[in-house]
Amino acid sequence: MSRSFDIAGRLVGADAPAFIIAEVGINHGGDEAKCAELITAAAATGADAVKLQTVTPAESYHPDTESYRIFSQAELPDDALARLLAHAAALGVVLFSTPGDFAALATLLAADIPAIKISSGLLTNTPLIRRAAAAGKPLILSTGMAHLAEVETAVATVQAAGNDRLALLQCTSLYPAPPETLNLRAMQSLAARLAVPVGYSDHCDGPLACVAAIAAGAKLIEKHFTLDSAQRGADHHISLEPAPFAAMVRDIRSVEAMLGSAEKAPTSAETPLRPGRHRRLAARRDLAAGETLVPEDIALMRLLPDASGLEANRLDNVLGRRTRRPIARLSGIVAADIEGLP
Repeated sequence: MSRSFDIAGRLVGADAPAFIIAEVGINHGGDEAKCAELITAAAATGADAVKLQTVTPAESYHPDTESYRIFSQAELPDDALARLLAHAAALGVVLFSTPGDFAALATLLAADIPAIKISSGLLTNTPLIRRAAAAGKPLILSTGMAHLAEVETAVATVQAAGNDRLALLQCTSLYPAPPETLNLRAMQSLAARLAVPVGYSDHCDGPLACVAAIAAGAKLIEKHFTLDSAQRGADHHISLEPAPFAAMVRDIRSVEAMLGSAEKAPTSAETPLRPGRHRRLAARRDLAAGETLVPEDIALMRLLPDASGLEANRLDNVLGRRTRRPIARLSGIVAADIEGLP
């Protein structure tokens, strides 16, 4: 599998910034104008993508279930998707969706959706995953409620279809999910085991878990998004409104900047500070030429900014050697001052 791939020209994984998804789902309530408004608002927050849920209720749910009732009241018009894709593209944000069934998948593919999300409830729907993978679109799979073996099966299904553009999301399928149930470290296990970009799909209250997930290695973030979290129905109660969502995006980008690289070395701004900050060898008293140095002769101190001196870790190299020339009290001791010092 690939450790990075692109979705509509945006790199996902590797050293790319986290791919931030505003999960609108069905928070539009079946209203195309409201959906367009949500896309506009999400784009303004700095999100990279907006995700919908596309479901054919009669194919996905028994008619006596609450899910059937909810999704039946939130279907967008058949021709809305093409207009919404164009709207999102004009705003510079990626629009994609979760297909709940074969019919919904066909609708998305006919519209040339740029990516496909497989929700946690569909992770064991191997036939749907196989067909989605065979379409060649980038796939993002959520792993809520799943055992590792089930995730491995889903990944193998995508692989067998010849599709190597896949990311996995750690997820806890509780609404809301208490903090102690999030298990963000599972992302590291998934990444090491399956060698794909890994991220986090959040159902926790507030933005903190998404920001923490970045520090834990997430390369994708999915967070529910709404214009009014007090609105009844669907996922509004676990969704962020535009202002806090935008603040979350800013915090994520700040944490990414804080993480830096894996290399341990001084930053370019630190390098010129080293001579003035490190402790160096200095004479405790006026030393004459030819004196044999003992510990009482040498201080380990921060010198004046323009003064030179051997690093404190050279102390053992200097002790027991003789001075070549006089050294004034509180002057830095340099190699040229000491006999036999390389």
